[in-house]
Amino acid sequence: MFYFAYGANLNIQNMSVRCPNAKPIVPMTLTDMQLVFRGVADIEHKKGATLHGAIWDITAECEASLDIFEGYPTLYRKEWFTVKLSDQLAEDYGQTADVLVYRMNRSGYSSPSQMYYETIRQGYRDFNLDPAHLISARDVLSKNAYANDVWRSKQWG
Repeated sequence: MFYFAYGANLNIQNMSVRCPNAKPIVPMTLTDMQLVFRGVADIEHKKGATLHGAIWDITAECEASLDIFEGYPTLYRKEWFTVKLSDQLAEDYGQTADVLVYRMNRSGYSSPSQMYYETIRQGYRDFNLDPAHLISARDVLSKNAYANDVWRSKQWG
């Protein structure tokens, strides 16, 4: 089974502990999707956006472990999408594949902890992904928090 990671599960060292039988397959970029933070990573549709992540080949045992890690079905839900595979991957896996992805069940935005962010940042390094969208997802929350603090201090200060 294929699984699309976009957050903490991009980190190869962490996945080797969480899902020792998982195999990293290929980095992948999705269009019209973006990374957001709700304390932890989530994705949402946004026209023109770009989302970097990676495909893992996971076992049923890996899926069960990920269900626990992701807080399924309370915090995250499961969704599937279909991708066309490159010719090289198609030789081993077929022309298309259904891919599992976890999506959050809540809305709203909040910044990740520094440790959690660095876990994801290492995953971006592991898969040689451009970190611009990761940095932007984090920084937009920091800028908004600062702007809200300034507004509050002017209103009540």
